[in-house]
Amino acid sequence: MERLIKIGAEANIYLSTWHGLKVIKKVRRTKPYWREELDLKIRRSRTIRETYYINLVKKFGILTPVIYFSDPFKGEIVMEYIKGERVKDVVEKDITKSYDLFYDIGRKLAIMHAHNIIHGDPTTSNFITKEDKLYIIDFGLTFYSQRIEDKAVDLHLLKQVIKSAHPKYFEETFRKVIDGYSNVYPLANKILENVKEIERRGRYATF
Repeated sequence: MERLIKIGAEANIYLSTWHGLKVIKKVRRTKPYWREELDLKIRRSRTIRETYYINLVKKFGILTPVIYFSDPFKGEIVMEYIKGERVKDVVEKDITKSYDLFYDIGRKLAIMHAHNIIHGDPTTSNFITKEDKLYIIDFGLTFYSQRIEDKAVDLHLLKQVIKSAHPKYFEETFRKVIDGYSNVYPLANKILENVKEIERRGRYATF
């Protein structure tokens, strides 16, 4: 039995079974406005890249779903179903518990940045807590970069998500993110200063 649970920007996410296991299946959709060869090339490369980063960050102690099967030609990844709670949902139920989670989010993001890995979509929906452990999911936009700016954009995106989704608890929760981030990454001050610069540019941008 397979059930569509999310339609993303580029892929459909299904709750499915694979050899008796409950799994998540991510299938990148074809884009009719692209040439067939280009569409296949893009879906293949993005599937390979996502699989690579999901596995790579495990070496640094970051928990991610186990990849059971990947077919780049079909743009398909079959991975472990993490039966837990999204941090997004925990915030509204137990703000005190979420403080530790946001501190850990800061640490995990810092570990990735220390290894020049940019998540690309660090929303509170892409962090899942299970049995007091924090998992990161959805590496569809992840890439490698040594640039301070790219790391700052990653952190800025997380900040904006928290401010938008959890405005009532924004100050406390993002402070926990910064504490966790700064505790791990020696370049944290440079990154945070660049986050402020990004915000200044946005504030004075004209449309």
